[in-house]
Amino acid sequence: MDGNHRWSKKNSINKYNGYKRGAQTLISLTKYIFKHTNTQYVSAFALSKNNLNRSKNLITTLKKVLLHFLNNEIKEKKNSNFNIRFIGDKSFLNSEIKDKINILENLKTKSKKFLIIYINYSGKDDIKQAAYNYHINLSNKNSHVDFEDLLLTKNIPDPDILIRTGGYSRLSNFLIYQCTFTELFFTKKLWPDLKNNDLNNFLNKYYLLERKFGL
Repeated sequence: MDGNHRWSKKNSINKYNGYKRGAQTLISLTKYIFKHTNTQYVSAFALSKNNLNRSKNLITTLKKVLLHFLNNEIKEKKNSNFNIRFIGDKSFLNSEIKDKINILENLKTKSKKFLIIYINYSGKDDIKQAAYNYHINLSNKNSHVDFEDLLLTKNIPDPDILIRTGGYSRLSNFLIYQCTFTELFFTKKLWPDLKNNDLNNFLNKYYLLERKFGL
């Protein structure tokens, strides 16, 4: 979801409304994907751990946008056909936002489709913590656990496609372990400008690929 800030500057819109437009784009594209494909999981990298090093003013703006997003999705949940889950270190959030996240996550539908939103997430830290917990489990001879079950993405399948907007061609600390065989697509378009047709173009390219998974 890269390019919200640049989109705001480009369109002479304040940061709050720029990021709010980005949140609206996420919901719009997610609904489109779930309606027109057999996809069960959509993952969005909304805020990396590294992003917290940005200005306090911007982080405050992002928190306000997140609160608005939560209030809106809680209100609209009855019209939704997918669940929302947040992954990442939420310790930087205030109690109001944490409570709203809990409310939204517990408003589950019968659908098995999930929008996973990653906030204050680090792929490196995810691996490090899983490795530490794996070592602890190995020390207990009566215990066995798969390494993948110690990652924050337990029970979530590895992504088939990763689309990054904003013109950068890198993972930027997102799902490093899980993207081993993920097909990567990059576009110079800024996140709020991404449209359904763009998704269709990426999907069409994906369907033409012969995925061998190293074989």
